[in-house]
Amino acid sequence: MTEIQVTVVSPEEADDGIAEFWCGPELLGITILHEGRLHLRVESRADGRPWLIDTTSLARSLADATRLIAAY
Repeated sequence: MTEIQVTVVSPEEADDGIAEFWCGPELLGITILHEGRLHLRVESRADGRPWLIDTTSLARSLADATRLIAAY
């Protein structure tokens, strides 16, 4: 499984709690603020298959997203 990469593309998106989660060239999901808490919205895969996500990579990427959002 490809490692998950996290990006925050602008200060405005960071203010909105948005971080993008990429698995290779495909968008896995984005974080959103909902009722004051950060949530992960998982996107559908382009090929219709379910995502198989390594839990260690997911945990690391969630921590990275929180850190990157706070850095802005």
